[in-house]
Amino acid sequence: MRIYLTSMLILCCLGLSARQSGRITITFQRTTLDTAFRQLEAKTGWHISFETSRTRGITVPARTFKDAEPDVVLSSLLAGTALGFKRQGNSVLIIPRPVSKTLSGFVSDAVSGERLPGVVMAVPDFRQGTVSNTFGYYSLTLPADSLRLQIQFMGYRRLDTTLLLQPDTRLNFALEPMSQTLGEITVKGAKNESVEQSSQMSRITIPIAMVGSTPRILGEKDLFKTLQMLPGVKQGTEGTSALLVRGGTPDQNLILLDGAPLYNPMHLMGIFSTFNTAALKDVTLYKGAFPARYGGRLSSVVDITTKDGNLQKMHGEASIGLLAASLSVEGPLKKDKTSFIISARRSYPDLIATPFVKKGEKAPEKFMLNFYDINAKLHHRISEKDQLYFSVYSGRDHMRFKYRDVKDENAPNDYAITDANIGWGNHTGTLRWSHVYSPKLFSNAMLIGSRYRLKINNYLEDKFKDEINSNRQMLQSGIEDYGGKIDFDYRPNPAHTIRFGASSMYRIFTPGIVSQKQTENGEVVMDSTNSSQRIKGTELDVYAEDDWEISPRFKANIGLHWGAFAVQGRFYQSLQPRTSMRYLLPGNWALKASWSRMTQYIHLLANNTLSLPTDLWVPATSRIRPQQADQFALGVAKNLWKGKFEFTAEGYYKNMRNIIEYKDGAGYLTTGLSDGWQEHVAAGKGEAYGMELLLRKSTGRLTGWIGYTLSWSNRQIDEVSNGQPFPYKYDRRHDLHILLSYKLTKGIELTGSWMYQSAAPFTVAVGRYEQAEMPGFGGVEQFAGRNNIRLVPYHRLDLGVNFIKHKKNGMTRTWNVSLLNAYNRFNPSFVVQNWRDVTPGKLGVRSVNFMPILPSISYQLKW
Repeated sequence: MRIYLTSMLILCCLGLSARQSGRITITFQRTTLDTAFRQLEAKTGWHISFETSRTRGITVPARTFKDAEPDVVLSSLLAGTALGFKRQGNSVLIIPRPVSKTLSGFVSDAVSGERLPGVVMAVPDFRQGTVSNTFGYYSLTLPADSLRLQIQFMGYRRLDTTLLLQPDTRLNFALEPMSQTLGEITVKGAKNESVEQSSQMSRITIPIAMVGSTPRILGEKDLFKTLQMLPGVKQGTEGTSALLVRGGTPDQNLILLDGAPLYNPMHLMGIFSTFNTAALKDVTLYKGAFPARYGGRLSSVVDITTKDGNLQKMHGEASIGLLAASLSVEGPLKKDKTSFIISARRSYPDLIATPFVKKGEKAPEKFMLNFYDINAKLHHRISEKDQLYFSVYSGRDHMRFKYRDVKDENAPNDYAITDANIGWGNHTGTLRWSHVYSPKLFSNAMLIGSRYRLKINNYLEDKFKDEINSNRQMLQSGIEDYGGKIDFDYRPNPAHTIRFGASSMYRIFTPGIVSQKQTENGEVVMDSTNSSQRIKGTELDVYAEDDWEISPRFKANIGLHWGAFAVQGRFYQSLQPRTSMRYLLPGNWALKASWSRMTQYIHLLANNTLSLPTDLWVPATSRIRPQQADQFALGVAKNLWKGKFEFTAEGYYKNMRNIIEYKDGAGYLTTGLSDGWQEHVAAGKGEAYGMELLLRKSTGRLTGWIGYTLSWSNRQIDEVSNGQPFPYKYDRRHDLHILLSYKLTKGIELTGSWMYQSAAPFTVAVGRYEQAEMPGFGGVEQFAGRNNIRLVPYHRLDLGVNFIKHKKNGMTRTWNVSLLNAYNRFNPSFVVQNWRDVTPGKLGVRSVNFMPILPSISYQLKW
């Protein structure tokens, strides 16, 4: 009998357990809360205990739950009341809901004291969590007296802790960096916020370590070269660092360095980007689904943050390669209080090439070709609630070629001098103050200054017998920004992150001031400056956005951006809604959708075949309207194979308006040498659409990604190509990128990348005829349309290997050997039409390649 009763009791318990663990379907009529409890007890087999004094007067509206978890049903019944519950097995106790308490503070690197953005703070028991903001600040508000917290960030050890909460608990966390060579060759790391949990789409964060792992051009790490390997991002012509995002132009990318905008951030005519990776901390690329806090560009945002400087001890890094050398030093001025970092880089191609150049038959009298970068930052902790940052950047390129030719050996005093001098560069400064008003409210205020300047000076001097004639032409162009911005980050609870703020920017444009001075025998015969003077404008921005977890499955980021631009008596303004949302499908597949409207108040007058620093920045004016675009995207995302891989697939459509192009027959010289640049451009519309696939692996011995893009990009402008639609110059149907890094041993890292792009369009003339009044001086070309042919497909393999040694004195030495264009593929860097040898029925096109097979070696030492 005892065995029988025991068996029956076990079966009953199993049955009750099965009932309580399964889903239920239940309907409540409008009734009292205690009656609803009894109905739920009958359905689940639970026993619900409560004090009637706490439920008196509380009613439950009529509702139906289908296939719902019992815990969810009970939580819904108690929603809006001051009651909560605790359950153990089938016993449920109704208790007063705990008072919400806030845990807040900063997350930093335990070794350097650097604040860490994007750290995941998870509370598993509540199925809640948050992510630290750009400045490492977090805030969690939960109805609990204690909580179990998991803190995760890529490349750092996961921290698990249990905390007792006071009404307002302020606690800073320091995460321990993981060794890159744990054991022998095993590399581990914790994931950032999982891709299926975030409401944000079209966003990719690039680890700085990944930039350093890629094959290098002449030994130089390059951030933009890494970004070009992502789906939806194209590189343009061979060897350049221009970013072409989802059918956009280079000017449609908002590039921020510590909050300050950069223009034409390239060195050596676009071969390298201006960023010294030794000074960088965080890089995030938005290809679409722009949060409301960003504005002013149509295609992308590249948000770059530099290091704050080590607060604990001195560190440094030095490197030298075939092209440039760099040095970075960081450390505390006052431990745990004030830190600094300074990083400098200088190239020396002119120092290396000069001995060889001057051996030539027509050697230049002067030859200069170099660039430099300087990043510096000061960080001061005023108090636990106040932080002060001051950062500056200065970078400049200088090219000069001076030739002196003797016309006749018998007349050595007769000569011709040609002196071409070009320089361009960016200079920025940012003063930032971050302040914690309360555990839930954080602010960041900035004063921003930025200047881009281009100067071209061309001097010709000719002496024949006793006559000396000279001609000097000079072009100056640039853009200056001065302004301020304030952002607020308010986190009332883990399900809501509310951001709002405003900015004002005063801009000064110098589209192109051309001066020319001619002399004959010392007498000035012409001295003129065109009337293309500075244009001044003021841009205003106000925004608000709410990242809201509406339910465990549905999350949305909803925002609104208002922008305005005052220029030449006109006041342009626009409301720009931004929406991005995520819905969790069965199997934890995230379905994501977004819509963003963007307005851009600046334009770039660009050459049709190359992206150069000589392209001119111009504003929207009383005649040229601002650019606008709407972008729609739909996609899925999921972490695969136990979180080791991240997969995203996105389709997008972008509709652009008021984008400008040179009219047929116009170009750089015609706009630069006259006042009316607005006469030489026409505005129209464009569209870009496509699909992007990305499979990414960020942990383990093998890291990297495979990305594929299928895309179309077209333009239609009334005064270009006879008003017919034409493919944009960087329209390429297929784009495949593979970037991999493999840690062979603890001291050897292999890297490689391969890219393929379909043939790019190019404009060629279909005929040319001589002018009767000027025979022999070229002809007039006839065109059948813009971008009317396709060039050859592009593909290239780059390989690299890092030899890493961790020395006993704490130093780390790295030798990098890279081989670019490993199988010596001829990819056109520059294409011109050849009229000398014309075959009937064929177009003579000649290509020039600047990137043949190119080996390099570099050395880096960290201490």
